[in-house]
Amino acid sequence: MIVRATRSDAAVCSAILHEWIYENPWFPNHAPESASEQSMRNRIESDTVYLEKNQRDVEGFIAFSNGYLDCLYLTPEARNHGLGRRLLAKAKAESPEGLSLWVLAQNKAAIRFYTREGFSETARGDGSDNEENMPDVCMKWLPKEAQNG
Repeated sequence: MIVRATRSDAAVCSAILHEWIYENPWFPNHAPESASEQSMRNRIESDTVYLEKNQRDVEGFIAFSNGYLDCLYLTPEARNHGLGRRLLAKAKAESPEGLSLWVLAQNKAAIRFYTREGFSETARGDGSDNEENMPDVCMKWLPKEAQNG
């Protein structure tokens, strides 16, 4: 089930993000500020953050604001079961002007996922504007009404 995150969810969101970081040996920084519990608390206070929960546990989260998708992460056990698609559908429903995001170019799985979900590449960066200093890709999704209008 999808529920709105509260401040008390910051630790579990941070843990999910850190778990993803440690799974990816190509990721250069195992303790980025953006993955800290305080950073997650700030996101929950300022952005729209939803959790995907089962009966006991948080299985993933999405954070977005003003048409920008900042985070979408799932626990390893929750991946490939449609939960990321469900969270993204929630963000799309609340973003009538569309959504954009930046994803690290090395994150091929995320690029495939977003492409399948209707996002298109709009720009590439050399990494000078991101915390990881790694090349990245800007992607954008527009609702059908905006594409035709």
